[in-house]
Amino acid sequence: MNPAENSRNVNQDSTRSERETRDLEAGEEEATTSGDVLGSSQGAQRASLSSSAGVPSVEASSSQIREFYSEALRQEIVNSKTIDLILFLLLKYRRKQKTCKAEILYMVIRGYEDHFPAIFTKATECLRLTFGLEIIERNPRVHSYSLVNALGLTYDGMLHGFRGVPKIGLVIVVLCIIFIQDNCASEQELWRILNNMGLYAGRDHFIYGDPGVLITEHFVQEGYLECRQVPGSDPPTREYLWGPRAHAETTKMKVLKHFASIVKQDPKSYPTRYADALKDEIDRT
Repeated sequence: MNPAENSRNVNQDSTRSERETRDLEAGEEEATTSGDVLGSSQGAQRASLSSSAGVPSVEASSSQIREFYSEALRQEIVNSKTIDLILFLLLKYRRKQKTCKAEILYMVIRGYEDHFPAIFTKATECLRLTFGLEIIERNPRVHSYSLVNALGLTYDGMLHGFRGVPKIGLVIVVLCIIFIQDNCASEQELWRILNNMGLYAGRDHFIYGDPGVLITEHFVQEGYLECRQVPGSDPPTREYLWGPRAHAETTKMKVLKHFASIVKQDPKSYPTRYADALKDEIDRT
């Protein structure tokens, strides 16, 4: 390959990498927004009233004003009941219990049954992005559900960080970052991205606890991450790769599809990463 062609390939790879990183950060913003549904640092305060509709002007008709406040009230109800449903489902997860639509309507959303689809959809998305939990419908006839760890991971992290709170979501975020960073993320780049999510080493997060301890100690000890010193680095720096347990329990394709669903893209729109994930699938067979 001549120098000109080599330069073009390097530039193309660099452009793809930058795009994937931008999409990753967009996905993080989406995940952070979902987590913010749970409220302030206490994690149980109510979400504030949606202001996306804008304040009606003085010239607005009375019907427009009624419509504005009706929509604002609907959003407040949906946000409030979404929090209630998330807490209810997390309790079911900790107790390893199933639930069903009838129980949810009676125990959580009584009086607001018409809002069930919006509430259930929002809670499902938040549980998936923030906690790494998926709601599985076990019996379509009676609409029974159970929560399972996403991507086939077996670790829940409830004994680490803030006890009783699943940490699968944070494991998945870190695995996504490493994969998008060409299967190896420097400590500096990892924390730059996590900082954009509001996650800082040494500072308790209202859901996870101290992310620094979770990532550098527990996730490494559990085998989901491998941390190694960069050869010849001065001062010494570290980098992170997938650990053996991550390779055993999930796949690059599952992680790519999870990432693509967050940023609302087709996995094939990331050709370099898709080719890597596809090769991994072939190697596994």
